[in-house]
Amino acid sequence: MPASLRSPWAWLPPAVALALVAGILATDTNRALFLWLNHGGQAVGDPVWFHLTMLGDGAVALALVLPWIRRAPHLFWAALLAGVVAGLWTQVTKEFIDVPRPLSVLASDAFHHAGPAYRRVSFPSGHAATVFALAGIWAMGAQGRRLWRGLLLVLASLVGLSRIMVGVHWPLDILWGMLGGWLGAWAGLALQARWRGPWPTAGPAGRVAGAVLMAVAASLVVSRHIGIPAVLPAQRLLGVVCLAWGTWEMGCLSRAPPARAVRLRWWLGRIGLVRLVQRVQRRRGDG
Repeated sequence: MPASLRSPWAWLPPAVALALVAGILATDTNRALFLWLNHGGQAVGDPVWFHLTMLGDGAVALALVLPWIRRAPHLFWAALLAGVVAGLWTQVTKEFIDVPRPLSVLASDAFHHAGPAYRRVSFPSGHAATVFALAGIWAMGAQGRRLWRGLLLVLASLVGLSRIMVGVHWPLDILWGMLGGWLGAWAGLALQARWRGPWPTAGPAGRVAGAVLMAVAASLVVSRHIGIPAVLPAQRLLGVVCLAWGTWEMGCLSRAPPARAVRLRWWLGRIGLVRLVQRVQRRRGDG
């Protein structure tokens, strides 16, 4: 179940994003902020930003979901639902709002650009939406581990910033993508929690989803779709690790109890033996 709306884990990230959006629009500093961040970020170096931006790729994100399939099935399904919502948020917005990228607006020597030369449909950032959808799933769906949840939010923010550092997105693109990703995470967790029983991944649906994600992980080993040669070794290593881990988890799932047995145990546990006996007694009139 998603965190309560009173919890800072639920409302603080989108509130910060909305406040920044309002501030940038009110002061008309989208371009100035882009240039300031873009120039300042070069002290870190392109290799760091390249590898951070890789983590916001959709295929990479799906591969990273695969290891959750057995250990955290509720987060696994919530993450897939979050991906659908965040993807719709991004693609529908891009369909109606075609904001030119920095490369189409600024002189090439006015800012630092690295990687693919994108020129159109800048708003919003799909990478930011993707990484904040995954970060939101763990921040709102996991219990405890505040340090890890905080570190995930920092990592997601750095992935979003990497899109500015490589010169392909404006700050407003990142913030709007962040909002879409967080909305996707909340929606995914809410939809998963709507059905209060377990969402087993040992059944046919789980196996199909796992097989699709294994194919995605395998594609990372050979694909060059990210368009940044410097990240190919890390991309391939991540694909191999997720594929091997996913194969192990799927193998463990095949030895798990059937999904019907899982649901039956859950319902019996939910009803409880005492409540079951009480109902029988009431029907017999001897309770």
